[in-house]
Amino acid sequence: MTAIISQYMRRQAVAYELGISRHTLARMLKTDATFPRFFEITPGITVIARADFEHWLRMKRHAALTAQG
Repeated sequence: MTAIISQYMRRQAVAYELGISRHTLARMLKTDATFPRFFEITPGITVIARADFEHWLRMKRHAALTAQG
């Protein structure tokens, strides 16, 4: 059986992937202008594209590795 990976992620899933709380995620959204923006698909349900999140994470990793040396 193959696991299906959604194209979109809700806040709880993003926080889980990063290993942080939703509260910390909210703070990140306020302070990191590069973090992908959530958008509302129906009233009360906001998501980000998984591809945007993964791109942001790769860019953060690249920046960290470049800064090391």
